[in-house]
Amino acid sequence: MDPDKLTGAAHAVREALAAQRGALLESVRRRARAGVDAEEVLQRALERALARSDQVRDPARAAAWVGRVVRNVLLDELRKKHDVALPVDELELSSVEEDGVDCGCVLVQADRLKPEYALILKRVIVDGVAVTEVAAELGATPGNAMVRLHRARKALRERLKEHCGTTSARSCSECGCDERGCCPQAP
Repeated sequence: MDPDKLTGAAHAVREALAAQRGALLESVRRRARAGVDAEEVLQRALERALARSDQVRDPARAAAWVGRVVRNVLLDELRKKHDVALPVDELELSSVEEDGVDCGCVLVQADRLKPEYALILKRVIVDGVAVTEVAAELGATPGNAMVRLHRARKALRERLKEHCGTTSARSCSECGCDERGCCPQAP
């Protein structure tokens, strides 16, 4: 593109990219995980920033805008490579076995959570569906679905602590639900 025909915003984006390239690359390298090529991420981000430079409202803030574009492209890449699923912590909902017996407490207590928490736990943990797919099913963003999943896990840990005295599905045989008969064993 002819530099004389660039808008003020596009010109500011090009200047920011040229001035910050080294710092942006270093930032991506610090945040990237194994399997993510920092140079490739930065290249995609630069292409996206140039293609969308017309979105910059204040040319004086172009450098900050470029930084956000780079961050967003890196997050997209990390989600793609690592499928945004949060670690299960020590809470597994399916096929939890303690001395060969499946734990029914976790499933029963998960069903007693708010419906949106129970649903996301079932879809992600039990059914093994990726958070991005569940987000689409719910009409939510992947970030929102991740937050819901995090809150659901936290709520389930709290419920297990209150009901069973443990936050781990793996120690559910210590809770006494079997003797009390309050949580049926999983089939």
